[in-house]
Amino acid sequence: MNNENWYQLETSAKIYPAIISPRQPSVFRLSCTFNKEIDPDILQTALNVTINRYPGFAMTLKRGAFWFYFEEMEKAPTLKPEQNYPCQMVDPEMEDGFLFRVTWFKNRVNLEVFHVISDGTGGLEFLKTLVYYYLLLSGEEVKPGENIRTLGRKPTSEERENSFLRYYDPQIPSDRADDTVALHYSGTPYPLGHSRAIHVRTKTAPLLELSRSYDVTITEYLTGQFLRSFFDVLRDTSDSEKPIKISVPINLRKLFPSDTLRNFTYFANIGEPLSNADEPLEATLQYIKTNLRATCTRDALVPRLNPNVSSEKNPFLRAAPLSLKQLVLREAHHILGDNLFTASLSNLGIIRLDETMYRHIRNFDFGLSCSDSIPLNLSMLTWDDTAYMTFSSIVEERDVERAFVRKLSEAGLELQVWSSDAGKGGFDEKLSGM
Repeated sequence: MNNENWYQLETSAKIYPAIISPRQPSVFRLSCTFNKEIDPDILQTALNVTINRYPGFAMTLKRGAFWFYFEEMEKAPTLKPEQNYPCQMVDPEMEDGFLFRVTWFKNRVNLEVFHVISDGTGGLEFLKTLVYYYLLLSGEEVKPGENIRTLGRKPTSEERENSFLRYYDPQIPSDRADDTVALHYSGTPYPLGHSRAIHVRTKTAPLLELSRSYDVTITEYLTGQFLRSFFDVLRDTSDSEKPIKISVPINLRKLFPSDTLRNFTYFANIGEPLSNADEPLEATLQYIKTNLRATCTRDALVPRLNPNVSSEKNPFLRAAPLSLKQLVLREAHHILGDNLFTASLSNLGIIRLDETMYRHIRNFDFGLSCSDSIPLNLSMLTWDDTAYMTFSSIVEERDVERAFVRKLSEAGLELQVWSSDAGKGGFDEKLSGM
């Protein structure tokens, strides 16, 4: 690659260099667990191949006079053994300049991505290709099918497109939507660099049937139960009139045709005040369904996508020095970002691979980083008829997670639950199923 090639950050990515810190890593993690232990030498070779297919990941971050920008890397990233807690800050100086890391532990490979280069959809594409080439180079008879981008399927310009710019319409008035400050959850913080993951698994068919019984999707159902878990925990400890709001990422590619592997996500913050804690589950779910579906339309989203692009095009902001932009962006993120939600629930959806790959893979997992303001998040994906949910937390208390598991169990779902620190007061045998 030509090291003189440089690229602008896409619209939503420009916030991340301003806010990144060990206390706000803005990192997500995707993992694949194989049925056999990993050969790290083969995995490194597969990584060397994969990075050549994803030039948008072969980038480092550079500081310019007015904006940060990406510059192409001429080397491959180095595979490392997993040593730290999940979703810690990606420091380019510690990653040979790269903005992501790949680690392994026994039979699990982990991809951890700084949000500045991609969202969960783009990260999953990278991981699927890495997994495919690892199996292929291991001598397994696997096929990529139509769901994996290989070297034979050359990168397109659209994969590196800033799709926010494509769908920006200056003729449509901007709308920031709900700017109500949310109630925030807090607890006893773990030491910096420590986090906990609680994993919850259940079969997809019963979960889908349960959701349909309320005439909602799986995401809507779980969002409702997550919201009500906060109700259970906070109703006797807070008299705040602020609402508890769950931030639900919307993959914009489903509404605005795009093949970009960069960020193309909108976050819908849906919630209710604690005064609604006694309402029936049906009422909560219908509220979430109505509001989330009203948000997930092109007509509703374009006005909400416009403000960020408008700010980016503002001649006064464009001319301001980078140091001033960073201050403005940090304050904007505080007011219009973390302030507006209590926790997030991110559903990456169904992972589909060619049937030749299934017998080699045990499962996938998806996790999110946390911050001082948002110390607990929930993420999930579906693989091979099972829903895999992960709570990420940086506080010792696990009352919300317990309430969530209890609600799903009482609804009739059979669950498997275990914690990354199960020796420190983990779930009981009945709920864990382990």
